[in-house]
Amino acid sequence: MSTEDRNVALSELEANAAWPQRSCALTDELGTPLVDPDLFHTPGAASEEAAKAVCADCPLLLACRAYALGGTGWWESDGVWGGMTADERRAARRSHRKRRARAAAQGDERPAPVENWKPSPAQEKLLQALVECPDLRAAAASMNRPFSNVSWVYSQLCEQLGYHQDDLPITAVLERARAARTVLGSEPVGVAA
Repeated sequence: MSTEDRNVALSELEANAAWPQRSCALTDELGTPLVDPDLFHTPGAASEEAAKAVCADCPLLLACRAYALGGTGWWESDGVWGGMTADERRAARRSHRKRRARAAAQGDERPAPVENWKPSPAQEKLLQALVECPDLRAAAASMNRPFSNVSWVYSQLCEQLGYHQDDLPITAVLERARAARTVLGSEPVGVAA
Protein backbone atom coordinates (compact mmCIF):
# COMPACT_ATOMS: atom_id res chain seq x y z
CA MET A 1 0.00 0.00 0.00
CA SER A 2 1.53 3.32 -1.04
CA THR A 3 1.75 6.30 1.30
CA GLU A 4 -1.03 7.99 -0.66
CA ASP A 5 -3.24 4.88 -0.37
CA ARG A 6 -2.52 4.69 3.38
CA ASN A 7 -3.46 8.35 3.78
CA VAL A 8 -6.70 7.75 1.89
CA ALA A 9 -7.42 4.66 4.02
CA LEU A 10 -6.75 6.60 7.22
CA SER A 11 -8.93 9.49 6.02
CA GLU A 12 -11.76 7.04 5.28
CA LEU A 13 -11.29 5.47 8.70
CA GLU A 14 -11.39 8.87 10.39
CA ALA A 15 -14.42 9.91 8.30
CA ASN A 16 -16.38 6.91 9.59
CA ALA A 17 -19.35 8.08 11.66
CA ALA A 18 -18.24 5.77 14.47
CA TRP A 19 -14.72 7.28 14.66
CA PRO A 20 -15.44 9.33 17.84
CA GLN A 21 -16.88 6.22 19.53
CA ARG A 22 -13.90 3.99 18.86
CA SER A 23 -13.13 1.95 21.96
CA CYS A 24 -9.47 2.94 22.13
CA ALA A 25 -10.30 6.66 22.42
CA LEU A 26 -13.29 6.85 24.76
CA THR A 27 -12.98 9.35 27.58
CA ASP A 28 -14.93 10.15 30.71
CA GLU A 29 -16.76 13.47 31.21
CA LEU A 30 -13.49 15.15 32.24
CA GLY A 31 -11.68 14.01 29.09
CA THR A 32 -9.60 11.35 30.83
CA PRO A 33 -9.06 8.30 28.59
CA LEU A 34 -10.99 5.24 29.76
CA VAL A 35 -8.36 2.99 28.20
CA ASP A 36 -4.64 3.64 28.49
CA PRO A 37 -3.40 4.23 24.90
CA ASP A 38 -0.13 2.47 25.80
CA LEU A 39 -2.12 -0.73 26.28
CA PHE A 40 -2.17 -1.20 22.48
CA HIS A 41 1.61 -0.92 22.16
CA THR A 42 2.83 -2.72 25.30
CA PRO A 43 4.47 -6.05 24.46
CA GLY A 44 3.37 -9.16 26.28
CA ALA A 45 0.56 -11.65 26.03
CA ALA A 46 -1.46 -10.19 28.92
CA SER A 47 -1.57 -6.65 27.55
CA GLU A 48 -2.18 -7.92 24.00
CA GLU A 49 -5.17 -9.94 25.20
CA ALA A 50 -6.47 -6.92 27.16
CA ALA A 51 -6.10 -4.70 24.07
CA LYS A 52 -7.85 -7.29 21.89
CA ALA A 53 -10.72 -7.38 24.41
CA VAL A 54 -11.09 -3.59 24.05
CA CYS A 55 -11.05 -3.96 20.25
CA ALA A 56 -13.74 -6.66 20.35
CA ASP A 57 -16.36 -4.10 21.41
CA CYS A 58 -15.24 -1.37 19.01
CA PRO A 59 -17.61 -0.27 16.23
CA LEU A 60 -14.58 0.29 13.97
CA LEU A 61 -13.00 -3.13 14.47
CA LEU A 62 -13.19 -4.24 10.84
CA ALA A 63 -12.29 -0.87 9.32
CA CYS A 64 -9.31 -0.54 11.66
CA ARG A 65 -8.21 -4.09 10.85
CA ALA A 66 -8.49 -3.50 7.11
CA TYR A 67 -6.41 -0.34 7.46
CA ALA A 68 -3.73 -2.06 9.54
CA LEU A 69 -3.55 -5.08 7.23
CA GLY A 70 -3.08 -2.82 4.24
CA GLY A 71 -0.30 -0.77 5.78
CA THR A 72 3.40 -1.37 6.13
CA GLY A 73 4.41 1.76 8.02
CA TRP A 74 5.90 1.81 11.50
CA TRP A 75 2.50 2.60 13.02
CA GLU A 76 1.10 -0.75 11.90
CA SER A 77 4.26 -2.73 12.54
CA ASP A 78 3.71 -3.17 16.27
CA GLY A 79 0.91 -3.16 18.77
CA VAL A 80 -2.69 -4.27 18.49
CA TRP A 81 -4.72 -2.85 15.59
CA GLY A 82 -8.19 -4.06 14.70
CA GLY A 83 -8.03 -6.79 17.33
CA MET A 84 -4.90 -8.35 15.81
CA THR A 85 -1.35 -8.42 17.11
CA ALA A 86 1.59 -7.56 14.86
CA ASP A 87 2.39 -11.28 14.46
CA GLU A 88 -1.21 -12.07 13.52
CA ARG A 89 -1.22 -9.27 10.94
CA ARG A 90 2.07 -10.47 9.45
CA ALA A 91 0.66 -14.01 9.20
CA ALA A 92 -2.53 -12.72 7.56
CA ARG A 93 -0.53 -10.71 5.02
CA ARG A 94 1.70 -13.72 4.29
CA SER A 95 -1.35 -15.94 3.82
CA HIS A 96 -2.94 -13.37 1.52
CA ARG A 97 0.22 -13.14 -0.63
CA LYS A 98 0.44 -16.95 -0.87
CA ARG A 99 -3.20 -17.23 -1.97
CA ARG A 100 -2.70 -14.53 -4.60
CA ALA A 101 0.50 -16.19 -5.84
CA ARG A 102 -1.27 -19.56 -6.10
CA ALA A 103 -4.16 -17.99 -7.99
CA ALA A 104 -1.81 -16.15 -10.34
CA ALA A 105 0.21 -19.34 -10.97
CA GLN A 106 -2.99 -21.10 -11.93
CA GLY A 107 -3.84 -18.24 -14.27
CA ASP A 108 -6.97 -17.45 -12.27
CA GLU A 109 -6.77 -13.89 -11.00
CA ARG A 110 -10.43 -13.81 -10.04
CA PRO A 111 -13.28 -16.31 -10.09
CA ALA A 112 -15.92 -15.78 -12.73
CA PRO A 113 -19.19 -14.54 -11.23
CA VAL A 114 -22.16 -16.87 -11.48
CA GLU A 115 -24.84 -15.53 -13.82
CA ASN A 116 -28.28 -15.10 -12.26
CA TRP A 117 -26.80 -15.76 -8.84
CA LYS A 118 -29.17 -16.62 -6.05
CA PRO A 119 -27.88 -17.42 -2.57
CA SER A 120 -28.27 -20.91 -1.23
CA PRO A 121 -30.28 -21.23 2.01
CA ALA A 122 -27.02 -21.39 3.98
CA GLN A 123 -25.72 -18.29 2.20
CA GLU A 124 -29.00 -16.47 2.86
CA LYS A 125 -28.76 -17.25 6.59
CA LEU A 126 -25.15 -16.07 6.59
CA LEU A 127 -26.08 -12.83 4.81
CA GLN A 128 -28.78 -12.21 7.44
CA ALA A 129 -26.28 -12.81 10.25
CA LEU A 130 -23.67 -10.56 8.61
CA VAL A 131 -26.16 -7.71 8.31
CA GLU A 132 -26.58 -7.88 12.09
CA CYS A 133 -22.82 -8.02 12.72
CA PRO A 134 -20.32 -7.92 9.83
CA ASP A 135 -17.87 -10.36 11.41
CA LEU A 136 -17.60 -14.04 10.45
CA ARG A 137 -16.85 -15.28 13.97
CA ALA A 138 -19.81 -13.35 15.41
CA ALA A 139 -22.01 -14.63 12.59
CA ALA A 140 -20.93 -18.21 13.28
CA ALA A 141 -21.76 -17.76 16.97
CA SER A 142 -25.17 -16.22 16.24
CA MET A 143 -25.95 -19.03 13.79
CA ASN A 144 -24.73 -21.73 16.23
CA ARG A 145 -22.49 -23.07 13.48
CA PRO A 146 -18.77 -23.92 13.56
CA PHE A 147 -16.60 -21.09 12.28
CA SER A 148 -14.99 -23.37 9.70
CA ASN A 149 -18.41 -24.11 8.16
CA VAL A 150 -19.41 -20.44 8.08
CA SER A 151 -16.05 -19.48 6.59
CA TRP A 152 -16.49 -22.08 3.85
CA VAL A 153 -20.03 -20.82 3.03
CA TYR A 154 -18.67 -17.27 2.93
CA SER A 155 -15.82 -18.24 0.59
CA GLN A 156 -18.31 -19.94 -1.76
CA LEU A 157 -20.56 -16.88 -1.65
CA CYS A 158 -17.63 -14.60 -2.54
CA GLU A 159 -16.49 -16.82 -5.39
CA GLN A 160 -20.01 -16.98 -6.82
CA LEU A 161 -20.06 -13.16 -6.78
CA GLY A 162 -16.70 -13.11 -8.62
CA TYR A 163 -14.29 -12.35 -5.77
CA HIS A 164 -11.84 -14.14 -3.55
CA GLN A 165 -12.83 -14.26 0.12
CA ASP A 166 -10.17 -11.77 1.16
CA ASP A 167 -10.59 -9.33 -1.76
CA LEU A 168 -13.28 -7.22 -0.10
CA PRO A 169 -14.43 -6.33 3.39
CA ILE A 170 -17.65 -8.01 4.49
CA THR A 171 -19.66 -4.81 4.08
CA ALA A 172 -18.61 -4.61 0.41
CA VAL A 173 -19.60 -8.26 -0.11
CA LEU A 174 -23.03 -7.46 1.36
CA GLU A 175 -23.35 -4.57 -1.13
CA ARG A 176 -22.36 -6.87 -4.04
CA ALA A 177 -24.89 -9.47 -2.88
CA ARG A 178 -27.60 -6.79 -2.64
CA ALA A 179 -26.76 -5.53 -6.13
CA ALA A 180 -26.77 -9.05 -7.60
CA ARG A 181 -30.18 -9.78 -6.07
CA THR A 182 -31.61 -6.41 -7.18
CA VAL A 183 -30.65 -7.18 -10.79
CA LEU A 184 -32.71 -10.35 -10.52
CA GLY A 185 -35.68 -8.38 -9.17
CA SER A 186 -35.79 -9.89 -5.70
CA GLU A 187 -34.21 -8.42 -2.60
CA PRO A 188 -32.78 -11.00 -0.18
CA VAL A 189 -34.46 -11.19 3.19
CA GLY A 190 -31.35 -10.37 5.19
CA VAL A 191 -29.84 -7.70 2.96
CA ALA A 192 -31.84 -4.54 3.51
CA ALA A 193 -31.67 -1.71 1.00
